[in-house]
Amino acid sequence: MKFRNYVPQDKEFHEGKLAPPDPFLNIAPKKPNWDLRRDVQKKHDKLERRTLKAICKLMEEQEKEKQVVENGGNVIED
Repeated sequence: MKFRNYVPQDKEFHEGKLAPPDPFLNIAPKKPNWDLRRDVQKKHDKLERRTLKAICKLMEEQEKEKQVVENGGNVIED
């Protein structure tokens, strides 16, 4: 028999006594803001997609302006 939370009175059972479990003093989340990240993740993903679209749009506009300058004012549409 194994005893963790009970101290047996009989001497022959003392060898089956286990050490008490470690105290739970150091239980903490991996990062203190994990719940905030979980709550804001959907909004963050949406904002990330919008940001990437805006960057692509700006790059396309710059390419069009570059083509206009290279072609001497003639706009070439795809």
